[in-house]
Amino acid sequence: MNNGLDIVSVIFLGIAVVIFLYLRSILGSRTGNEQQPFDPYSNDNSDNMPNRDQAGGRSNDHDNVINMPDQPGVQGTNPPIPEINMDDQIAKYAKEGSELSEGLNQIADRDQSFEPEQFMTGAERAYEMIIEAFAQGDTRLLKRLLAKDVYAGFSQAIDERKEKGQTMTTQFVGFDKVTMLEADIEDKQAEITVKFKSSLIRYLTQEDGTVSEGDEKDIEKITDIWTFSRPVSGRDPNWKLVSTKSEV
Repeated sequence: MNNGLDIVSVIFLGIAVVIFLYLRSILGSRTGNEQQPFDPYSNDNSDNMPNRDQAGGRSNDHDNVINMPDQPGVQGTNPPIPEINMDDQIAKYAKEGSELSEGLNQIADRDQSFEPEQFMTGAERAYEMIIEAFAQGDTRLLKRLLAKDVYAGFSQAIDERKEKGQTMTTQFVGFDKVTMLEADIEDKQAEITVKFKSSLIRYLTQEDGTVSEGDEKDIEKITDIWTFSRPVSGRDPNWKLVSTKSEV
C-alpha cells in the first residue's frame, strides 16, 4: 500500500513538473521590471504610456497632455481672470481729457459690455471681411455688417460690376496703421470712427480674363475712414458700418 501510494505520488509529481515547465515556456517568468497595466482613469500613467518612438512614430513627454480648464467652484491652478481697467484701455487710444477720451468714457458708462480693445480687434476683422465680401459680391454677408444706406451703395456697385461682366479680385496684405479718431453717443447710438491704413492688391478682370483695371502685382496703399455704430442699450451687440469715406 505504501509503495503503491509512493508510486502514485511520484507520477502526479512528474505530471505537475511537466505542466509547470510547459506553462513557463508559454507565459514566461516575471522579473519584477514588467510595466503595470495602463489605467486610462488613473492620474499617474506617465510611466506606463506607450512610447510611439518604439512603434515608429513620433512622440515626446507632452504629446498626449491636454490641460483641462478648472471646473466652477473647484480650486485649480489657473490664474483668475483680471478685471478690466477701463482707464488703461482708453488711454491706449486717446489722450486723457481729449474729446475722444470723453466719448469713450461716455460709451463705457452707458454700455457695460463695451471694451475699447475688443472693439478695435473686431473693427479690424470687420474691415477685412467687408472688403473681401464686396470683391466676391457676397451681399448676404454685407447685409449683416452694413447699415441699410451703406449696404445700398455697396450692392449697387456690385450690380454695376456684374452688368459689365467684371470680376473683382482683392487680396488683403495687411494693416499699416489703425487709429481710433472719434467716439460719441447720438440718439442712444454709440458711434466710433476708425482710420484704416492698409495694403491691398485689387484689380478688375473682364469675362475673357483680361485685367481692365488695377494690377495683379501692384500693392496699393489705401486709407479708409469708417464709422461703426450700435445701440448703447439693446439686445443686438453687433456694430454696423454706418459711414465710409476714403482719404487720398
